Amino acid sequence: MLGAILPGISSGVLCVIFGIYEKLLDSILNFFKDIKGNTKFLFPILIGVGIGIIIFGNLLRFLFNNFTTQTLFCFIGVIIGGIPALIKTANEKSKFRLHYTIYTIFTFTFTLLLIYIENNITPTLHSSISFLYLVLAGFIMSIGVVVPRC
Repeated sequence: MLGAILPGISSGVLCVIFGIYEKLLDSILNFFKDIKGNTKFLFPILIGVGIGIIIFGNLLRFLFNNFTTQTLFCFIGVIIGGIPALIKTANEKSKFRLHYTIYTIFTFTFTLLLIYIENNITPTLHSSISFLYLVLAGFIMSIGVVVPRC
């Protein structure tokens, strides 16, 4: 669950790094084909999610309140340090191709759009968050879990 509560770290990427991404996705998508086996696999993960939210949510609040700069640089280091493992995993099935640069440019542009939305369109803290905004946020967050399979 660290991927959902840590800034800039995708839970899908963490699953790829730990080598459980394919099994996790298959267990969720085909849950009713093997309920007992999938439950046996998913239950420990769900326990870890709950413990992660409780323990690390409070720990992160403490760290951000007391050591903001150090905590942010720690996350930047974790993200940059994880890049070689992701590249290795991505290159196992197929090598890098030049047209992948188009995807990188698209992703960068999409990120700039999200920053614009965050700074100019999202409601302020003093107003209520709209249902549509929450749907958009949930959709974008779900992409971070599913996209590493592509």
